[in-house]
Amino acid sequence: MVNTMRKQNERTARRIELFFLLLAFPFFCGRANAQSTRTGHEEPPGNSSALEEYKIGPDDVLQISVVDAPEFGGKFRVSDAGLIEIAGISTPIHAEGQSALGLAHTIQAALLDAKQLRDPHVTVFVEEYHGRTITVLGAVSKPAVYSLQRRTTVLDAISMASGTLPNAGSAVTVVRGRASAEATGTEVGSVQIIDMSRLVKGEQTTANVEVRNEDVINVSSAQVVYVVGAVTKPGGFTMSNPSEGISVVQAIALAEGFRSVAATHRGVIVRQSTSGQGRREIPVNIALMMAGKDTDLLLAPNDILYVPESTGKKTLKTMGDVAMAAVNGLAIYGLGYRVGTAH
Repeated sequence: MVNTMRKQNERTARRIELFFLLLAFPFFCGRANAQSTRTGHEEPPGNSSALEEYKIGPDDVLQISVVDAPEFGGKFRVSDAGLIEIAGISTPIHAEGQSALGLAHTIQAALLDAKQLRDPHVTVFVEEYHGRTITVLGAVSKPAVYSLQRRTTVLDAISMASGTLPNAGSAVTVVRGRASAEATGTEVGSVQIIDMSRLVKGEQTTANVEVRNEDVINVSSAQVVYVVGAVTKPGGFTMSNPSEGISVVQAIALAEGFRSVAATHRGVIVRQSTSGQGRREIPVNIALMMAGKDTDLLLAPNDILYVPESTGKKTLKTMGDVAMAAVNGLAIYGLGYRVGTAH
């Protein structure tokens, strides 16, 4: 009986000991992580791998601290040549291309070689990122030059520009700078065209390539057709699939049909000529097309489909003028694009 009680007490004690070990585990992990970060450098936000560690570039601003020797530290801007100058070290230190940790070790070695300190402890923090930039242009919300703080892909770059506009196309062009040209074995200025529609569907994930210093990312604008006049919701409609296009009947559906005063038998397509002959006005009988009694014409990019009102008659040229004025009004008053989903 006594032996049984002793064994039960031992099992209970082990369970209590295990319980307290589990409670203490997060604390010790936190201490270990905190100690591992005190290695004389700071990494850019969101950077958890050595492969993604930011490399210092010209015009970056660095905060350098030397423990117990503040006279050697301070704020330093990397020169165009990639150098920084530290008091007490006769030769400028090459900072460009180094990580914060690597530069901290370089400064430590330089202080030892200069016999300034016996056991220097150096910390480097990148305070401002200017040395590595990309340019994001085209149909994005905020086209601008952006600093690279970590490994960045095409989708990351578009996200930095606050995403695409409603009229964005599916083609993204990456013009390679020197860093990308060296990494890919191509020439500076070479171009890679990425199909965004396939990329976001997960059909071409390898196309989400890394972008590097001096790369230019350009998001194309989608091809647009306009529907104006006596329709429910006039506007510009982007072609979700330019290869298939949008027909007259599909365009009317995208504009949510006609108003009650629409003269559906007297529509007109206003088409800008590419041959220098000016615009063309093409009469269309939308009513017959919708009834399947006439060919449903495909609209070309930037075509204007105008549906006049039944009150009064206008010449083709006059209707063309009215259609052009309506489209200009859409642009002036900022009516948004709608994305075509017709198939």
